[in-house]
Amino acid sequence: MKTFVIAEVGPNHNGSLDTALEMVCRLAGSGANAIKFQLARPEAVYSADAFKAGYQARNDGEGSVIEMSRRLQLPREAHVRLYQECRKIGIPYMCTAFDLDSLRFLDTNFDLPAFKVASGELLSIDTLEYIASRRRPVLLSTGMATFDEIGLALGILDASGSLPVTLLHCVSNYPAPHADINLNILGSLVQRFGRPVGFSDHSVGPECCLAAVAMGAQVIEKHVTLDHDMPGPDHKASATIEEFTAMVAVLRRVEVALGSPEKRFSEDEAGIRRMARKSIVAARAIPAGTVITAEDVTYKRPGTGFPPTDRSRVIGRLAGRDIAADRVILPEDLAAQ
Repeated sequence: MKTFVIAEVGPNHNGSLDTALEMVCRLAGSGANAIKFQLARPEAVYSADAFKAGYQARNDGEGSVIEMSRRLQLPREAHVRLYQECRKIGIPYMCTAFDLDSLRFLDTNFDLPAFKVASGELLSIDTLEYIASRRRPVLLSTGMATFDEIGLALGILDASGSLPVTLLHCVSNYPAPHADINLNILGSLVQRFGRPVGFSDHSVGPECCLAAVAMGAQVIEKHVTLDHDMPGPDHKASATIEEFTAMVAVLRRVEVALGSPEKRFSEDEAGIRRMARKSIVAARAIPAGTVITAEDVTYKRPGTGFPPTDRSRVIGRLAGRDIAADRVILPEDLAAQ
C-alpha cells in the first residue's frame, strides 16, 4: 500500500499568503499526497489564562500565545485561494481546525480528503462530535495522549457507527529528540485499537519517517519550511522543501523494498539460485545398472539436479545409463522404479 504523505505547512507561512503560495508552488514536485495548513479563530482557542509552550517561547520571542496565533493566521479568504492553488497543481488541500467554527468553515467550503484532529484537540468533544456526524475519514494525532484518552476519543467519533480513523503516533515536542520518538508504539496502537496507523513527525531528519513506514505506517505527516532560520515556533522542527522532497523519494524506494509477506524470487535471483545451489554429483563414473551408493556421490554446484537434501531419491537407485564422473545426476540418469 502506498503511504499517504502530508506536507504540513502549518503556521510556517508566518501569516503571509505570498509565502504560503510560494510553498504550495515549490511543493508541486515534492511527491506529497496532500498539503496541509492550519486554521483557528484565536479568541475561540485561547482563554485569558493561556500560555506558550516552552518551544514556542524559545522560538517565537516576545508576546502572548494569542498574539502569536493571530500573527500566524491567514484569513479565511486566503484559504480559499490556497485550496484553489492546490487544485491547480493536483495535490489535495488539507487543513486542521482548532475550533468548531473554523471546522465548520472548512467542511462547508472545501472538499477535504479527511478531517485532521491535532493532538491538542483529541478531547475537544465539540469538534469530535461534529466530525462524527459528518461520517468522513479522520486522521487522529495522539501526541500527549494516554491509551485511555485515545479510546475515549475513538468512542466519541464512533458514537454513531465506526468511522475510518487512522491513528497518528506523535510526540508533541518541537523538535522531538529521536530518543523520545518510540516508534514501537505503532504496533501497540494496532494491537489495542485495530485501526490503521501513521506517524506525525516533529523530529529533525528523515530517519523516523522512513522507519515508521517500514513498521507499517500508512500515513506520514512532516512539517515543511522555506528556511529553518525563519522566525516562528515550528521552523526548526521542520524539513525544508528540498529535504522533504528527498525524504519522499527515499520513502518511495523503501515502499518498493518492503514488498509483500509472500516469499518470492525475482527472475535474476532464480537464475542465481540455479548457479549457487549444489546438486548431487557423481563422485566417480557410475556404469549403467549399478546400485548407487553414498560413496558414488558428492555435492557440487550448480543446483540443476537433485538437491543434497534429496539424496534418498538417488542413493540405492539403479543407474539407468552410464553416468560420467563429476556430472550432475539427473532424474533421467536413474532407472525407472
